[in-house]
Amino acid sequence: MIARKRSVAILFALMLAVTVSGCGTPSKIYAKNAQLGVYFTVPSDWIAIPEEEIRSYELEAADAAAKNKADLVLWQEAYSASKNTTAKNILQLEAPKALTAFARVRALTIEESDAMSYNGLRNLILPVTDLISGTSTIVDEFQLLDEQEIVIDAARGLETLFSFTPKGGANETVHQTALLSNDRKSIYFFLVRCTTECFNESEETVNAIVDSFTVKESR
Repeated sequence: MIARKRSVAILFALMLAVTVSGCGTPSKIYAKNAQLGVYFTVPSDWIAIPEEEIRSYELEAADAAAKNKADLVLWQEAYSASKNTTAKNILQLEAPKALTAFARVRALTIEESDAMSYNGLRNLILPVTDLISGTSTIVDEFQLLDEQEIVIDAARGLETLFSFTPKGGANETVHQTALLSNDRKSIYFFLVRCTTECFNESEETVNAIVDSFTVKESR
């Protein structure tokens, strides 16, 4: 089951403990965009994948529509448990060999805003709705493991846990949080993923990262 989110008060207490402690190495990296009100933490020994590398890789083979969407990205940040993880590993369907976390906030076009639904949020990576119904076969061994609605002050959406096998790849598990802002102007997207073996072995770490993801009203 997907761990439920802790209260904002608990998160800020944790943040204070990490950032104010005067001695020693912080136990977590605190990733944030204060202006957008988005926060998450990962273990202190994780490695950041530079944002410019993510954008550059994403644009390499992008069509005009994909480039337009990339230009609407307001903030993105990614981390991995391995120094060998690249932007390609973050963005491709093939599972990264080390646990990764990736957050993105993107503005929506007027057309997207009008059309966005829970199905649209669910299908941001894969056509999960079609895979559940059996009308899509783009990957093998798809399983919806859990899904819960998330309603917070700033946004609402879905936490979805699923596994699948890319064609010719290893089975992987993805924890996806996808939220639509209350003004319907932006989406908040957070992924924690790895091979299924790696994901299951890292359950405690996964839960801590998932619990840390917070979206507040933007300033």
